[in-house]
Amino acid sequence: MAKTKADENPAKAPAPPPELVTPAEAPKKRSPLLLYGVVGLVVLAVLGAGGWFLVPRFFGAKPPVAEAKVEDPIKATAPLGAVVVNLNGETRRYLRVAVHLGVPGPKDLKAIEEAKPQILDLVITVLSSAEVDTLASEDGRAELKEELLGRIREDLGLTKVGRVFFTEFVIQ
Repeated sequence: MAKTKADENPAKAPAPPPELVTPAEAPKKRSPLLLYGVVGLVVLAVLGAGGWFLVPRFFGAKPPVAEAKVEDPIKATAPLGAVVVNLNGETRRYLRVAVHLGVPGPKDLKAIEEAKPQILDLVITVLSSAEVDTLASEDGRAELKEELLGRIREDLGLTKVGRVFFTEFVIQ
C-alpha cells in the first residue's frame, strides 16, 4: 500500500467534512435547564439565609422597653432642721447638716411632718455611719443623698419624696 503525505504526518491530515463528524467527536453542550436550576437553588439559599437573620429583627417581637418613671417636679420643700452627728471612726470630729426634703406639692408636706421623727432618726443613722472621705467629696455627698432618698422611700414608705437637699453642710 502506498503511503501518501497525509498518512505520514497525521497533524497535517485534512479535516473530515462536517457531515461525517460523529457525536463522540462533537463538543458537549450543557443543558441550560440544569444551569438555571443550580443558579435558582443558590439564589433561594441566599434569600432564605437572609430572611432567617433579618425577618426577626424587623418583624419579630421587640424587647420590652423599660418605661422611665417620670417623677413629679419638686414644688415644695419640707425643712427637717439641722442635725449634728459624730463622724464614724473619728473621736473629735462631727458633722452638722441641715436637711430639706423636696415633694411634688404642698399637700404632701403633711405626710413629711407626721413622719418627721422617723425621718430624723433615719438621717442620723445614715450620716453617723458615713466615712469622712465620703462626706468630703462631692460624689460622696451625692451618693449619701441617694441613699437617704432610697431609705426614706423604702423604709418609711414616703414615695412622694423626690429629692434630698443639704442646705447646710459643715465638717469639723
